[in-house]
Amino acid sequence: MSVFFQQTGKQNALTQKPYLFDTFNLDGDDAAKLSTCRLQYGTGFYPELDYDDVFKLQILNDLINFRYRKNDYNSGTHMQVANFSKLYPILYFDLRSAKESVTGDPKSLTLHYRLNEGANAHDYTIYAAVLNEEEVVVKQIGNELVVSI
Repeated sequence: MSVFFQQTGKQNALTQKPYLFDTFNLDGDDAAKLSTCRLQYGTGFYPELDYDDVFKLQILNDLINFRYRKNDYNSGTHMQVANFSKLYPILYFDLRSAKESVTGDPKSLTLHYRLNEGANAHDYTIYAAVLNEEEVVVKQIGNELVVSI
């Protein structure tokens, strides 16, 4: 699951691009920031220890590991922690180790987060996307293809 925070009061100006995410700067002046967060699914938490805004390298590593690109220097542009925290601070929660299937089980996903100061609830929006992968087996039986999950 990927999550990012976005300011709602942005204008379409050079200094307030709506395509840059604001997870670590919710009010535009570096005062209201995401302090800690983690995702709850059923009784489990992901990651087990909260993400912390001080250790952004762990958040970046988890996002990069989603693509299995750990220490891969030949696959294009590399994002540094400074660029990651200012341009595209996306929080990625890896649920592949969950005991229950996320899509086959109707339990809810709950994002627990804390801000370092009281930000007005009307000043930001939280966006989330759940990505799902499943392995399928395709077999040919006579003139038919059979897909099984």
